[in-house]
Amino acid sequence: MTSAAWVTCCPRCFNFSGSLKLCHYCGLKAIMYHFLFGQNAMKKLFVLSAVFLLSACGFHLKGVHNQATLPVQTWYVQGDALQQYLENALRYADGKPIDDAQQSAHLRVLRVEEKKDIYTITRAAKLNENLLSLRVLAQAYYQNRAWGEPISVEVRRVLPYSDSMVLGKQEEEQILWREMRQDAAQQVVRQLGFIGQP
Repeated sequence: MTSAAWVTCCPRCFNFSGSLKLCHYCGLKAIMYHFLFGQNAMKKLFVLSAVFLLSACGFHLKGVHNQATLPVQTWYVQGDALQQYLENALRYADGKPIDDAQQSAHLRVLRVEEKKDIYTITRAAKLNENLLSLRVLAQAYYQNRAWGEPISVEVRRVLPYSDSMVLGKQEEEQILWREMRQDAAQQVVRQLGFIGQP
């Protein structure tokens, strides 16, 4: 379709000098027409349909969650090694960690287990990959009574091993542990949204 076809359907596209200038509405129509029927139209339609399918099935990028509403907004956190991570996760979920131990709602981490195992070996019987596991057991309390079931979370990551890059792999391992603690804290806080009202 030529630009003249757009002019015939919309007299607003002519300015006073008689030259062609597409209005906002016709400009959008022209862009959509070019997108749907221009070069590489099939590729564009495939990408567009893939985006719609992923959004329809509930796909979210990492870090983008549909958080359940927390039953209580203010929490006293006893997080042990996960203290800072839990406080950040609570803030992200519109909660508020406070330092007042007299607060009605408590979140207490009962156990944190970090484990590093051999995951795979090569044919020459050399270490190829390690498996890092983090298990967290937490409990919510309301007015010093257990509130809901204990919250259990397990996070795993695979760490490739290399003899030639030992120092780099140690740093990578520390980064993975931090990410795992953050992920575990987010999962604990997400489960708090499903324990119901006190």
